[in-house]
Amino acid sequence: MQLSVQVDERRFMSNITRMVSAPFKTITIRDTMSDLPDIRNGAKAEEISYQGDPQSHFQKLIRGRQHQPILRDHICKDMNALVHARMQHIPLAPGSDWRSLPNIEVRLSDGTKSKKLQYTHHDKRNGKASNGNLRGVCSCAEGKQCDPMDRQFNTIVPWCLPHTGNRHNHWAGLYGRLEWDGFFSTTVTNPEPMGKQGRVLHPEQHRVVSVRECARSQGFPDTYRFFGTILDRHRQVGNAVPPPMGRAIGLELKKSLEWKAQKEPKQEEEESVKEEGMEIESKIEESPVKAGSSKC
Repeated sequence: MQLSVQVDERRFMSNITRMVSAPFKTITIRDTMSDLPDIRNGAKAEEISYQGDPQSHFQKLIRGRQHQPILRDHICKDMNALVHARMQHIPLAPGSDWRSLPNIEVRLSDGTKSKKLQYTHHDKRNGKASNGNLRGVCSCAEGKQCDPMDRQFNTIVPWCLPHTGNRHNHWAGLYGRLEWDGFFSTTVTNPEPMGKQGRVLHPEQHRVVSVRECARSQGFPDTYRFFGTILDRHRQVGNAVPPPMGRAIGLELKKSLEWKAQKEPKQEEEESVKEEGMEIESKIEESPVKAGSSKC
């Protein structure tokens, strides 16, 4: 029954067209992967235990009915020391990305030390910061030609992002964390913090999403295996048609074929009746009664 509201003598009908079932709610990232155990940057263990029960209906379905529940493909890319340090300094707050990085010097895991990004030029477009500091990192911020000598390396805040940020919406989302109450906007073939879809960091852990987390975002059951290197597995996931979508399309095709099969016999029956009627009419026209003749 369609929902409606009556105000005085007027009845307003809702625009909801689903009459068979209620619309499905959005499956959040928390619904998808909150039950998976913690892993570190570069985790490579092929098989580990779940270490807990499913926390959502989706997780219960996606685990399947395994006789001995073993979690496979919960592995992630091993990012270098500088990238790992950047991921460690991205806040856990929703919406955080590279713009939340502190401009500091830190000791990296490989024993080297990062540098502090130097803002050496006036930003013609955005002006100075609220504290009066400069915002430009290259002479192009002043409207001049880029100077290769302005380039800086090994900084926690990547030099290339403020350098070209004015032309690219400040590179919003790069080194971004997923949000527990959000959803996967897309599943990429190579989770890269500096990629076009840079929001690939775990909501709480300092790493990029694992192969299994990406597989769940596509609807692959945990029993499904992937093979090859980590990049190979990410490509297998990212290039695939989501199994739930394939199933939904298949069911709709089945409904269409069943409906067509039920409708065809009726159409054939109606067409045969029309043909019989046309034959009778044609016979009547071919044998007219002669004028003045009588059967008496």
